[in-house]
Amino acid sequence: MTRVLALLAIAPAFCQGASCISTAGCTEWITFGPGPARSMIYRTYPLDSRNENIRRALIVVHGAGRDADNYFRTAVAAAFLAGALDDTIVIAPRFGSNEGRSCADKLEANEVNWPCGGNSWRAGGIAINYAPLTSFDLADEILKKLARKAVFPNLKAIVFTGHSAGGQFTTRY
Repeated sequence: MTRVLALLAIAPAFCQGASCISTAGCTEWITFGPGPARSMIYRTYPLDSRNENIRRALIVVHGAGRDADNYFRTAVAAAFLAGALDDTIVIAPRFGSNEGRSCADKLEANEVNWPCGGNSWRAGGIAINYAPLTSFDLADEILKKLARKAVFPNLKAIVFTGHSAGGQFTTRY
């Protein structure tokens, strides 16, 4: 882990095109429809700024701990080690939940509260505070933004992956 963190510390010197490789300042809100419902993502490049360098997208969904920041850091480190930070956008959506003791995330104003149990976010569950939104709608919104040729004209491949509960989500999606 220390080696990966050291590599991330020197990454800006090697990847002039990467605009964001840490969790500080690497967030963006995905707004559903006209709003106000929104969910946060971590990303290496803005989803609304034209970027001709992007050829691949890697979307990594967190596990049951809903620690998208850690998944983002790990995916960025993998992209760095693969020499792919300049032409790959890395995205880690956060399925925040404040549905009880085991799911007690701090939610921002208008942030969607995804269900943690039962028909949860990992199974396409309906938002607690913004029905009829489902967690699959967040994935749809991310993919719609990536599919815009005016923003990412050279995007050719999208990998959607996850670990543990995130793997369940991607399989069901």
